[in-house]
Amino acid sequence: MRPRLRRAIAATAVVAAATLTVTGYTSSTPKATATSKPSGAITLWVGSWWSPKVPAIMTAWHKAHPEITLTINPTPINGYLDKFTASALGGSPPDIVDLDVSWISSAANQHLLQPLTDLAKTADVKDYAPGPWKASQYKGVQYGMPDRSSSIAVFYNKTLFDKAGLAYPRNDWTYSDMLTDARKLTVRGSYGIGYAADLSDPANAMTLISASIWGHGGDFLNKDQTKAVINSPQAVAGIAYWAELYTKYHVAPPGTPGFSTTRDVLPLFEANQVAMFAGGSNNFATLDALPKVKYGTVLMPGNHANDSGGYTMAVPVGAKNPAAAKVFIQWFQQPKNMATLMNRTPARLSSLAMAPWNAPEFDTFTKALKYSRPLPSVGSWTAMQTDIITDAQKVLVGNATPKQAADTMQSQMTALLAPKG
Repeated sequence: MRPRLRRAIAATAVVAAATLTVTGYTSSTPKATATSKPSGAITLWVGSWWSPKVPAIMTAWHKAHPEITLTINPTPINGYLDKFTASALGGSPPDIVDLDVSWISSAANQHLLQPLTDLAKTADVKDYAPGPWKASQYKGVQYGMPDRSSSIAVFYNKTLFDKAGLAYPRNDWTYSDMLTDARKLTVRGSYGIGYAADLSDPANAMTLISASIWGHGGDFLNKDQTKAVINSPQAVAGIAYWAELYTKYHVAPPGTPGFSTTRDVLPLFEANQVAMFAGGSNNFATLDALPKVKYGTVLMPGNHANDSGGYTMAVPVGAKNPAAAKVFIQWFQQPKNMATLMNRTPARLSSLAMAPWNAPEFDTFTKALKYSRPLPSVGSWTAMQTDIITDAQKVLVGNATPKQAADTMQSQMTALLAPKG
């Protein structure tokens, strides 16, 4: 089924008659003549993983809107946010920028993004994955239109489960079940679970710790996001579970405090040295390229709570052609366009019901969207996340207890929530 899935995704990438420029990909269509409708040129910044789809996007866009010239700049994720922030502060941003939803609150708090209230009013909100939609807001204002949804599930290595004589995990499993399995799977140089914990990979470092905190009944902030609650007994229990996989039960590999998912966890999973890890459906591309790796997916344990990540298209303050930018965003938001032009999980539920996203491989992640939750949407979240990961690492290396770390997190988050002035 995996090879067929890859062919299905690849089949959507129609080779385009687009002109390549040194800055990216651009249509060769001349600017439209004077008209009451938006025209001219727009530039879109996206992550580098968009590159295989750029030709297909250019072909479809040129056919639908020859009056608007489009340039797409696929950009490596390392330094992506810093590059955008510098361009916006310097007065030369792109017309559209595709941002991780966890960045929206910080960017909007810095007044780098234009409200997209007009687009939100005409959107079919119920057709969007709820996590990315809500995370695209800041203080109740819509600053992005989601194009990518990302739920989290557990990947398990069938080879290691088979060797241990264990049944594959089922969707009704608990965190206690996960730990029990991880202990039985930690034998002869193989470990039950792997996870990122390094600041160089903050999004993945938050993946398991956030799920564990939510799964044990805790949270980061209260409901109206005005008070830190990360040192509640439930949140401390979640932090303790996350840390003790490494510190007490030793079911996570040596070096975990410095691990990132792509650099460290995935290679160990591929080498049959890690039996489980939590991640998004984007990992299919890596794992499916390795035919000897046999794996399955299952919902997160317990209440299945997971980090609802994603990406969202925003129009920066200072964009040269915001009207035409909104035309592109609305066009891309059409369910069929999103289904055929995305190479990551679409944000619209109706797109997920279309090929290739309705293949059985994606079923777990589609189910996980129901239980996904956005990380806090406050202007200081990026700084809070850095503090949380930093203090959680101290627990892993024995420099703090889970309660001590949670109390420090609480103090730092409270200070960041305090009004400035």
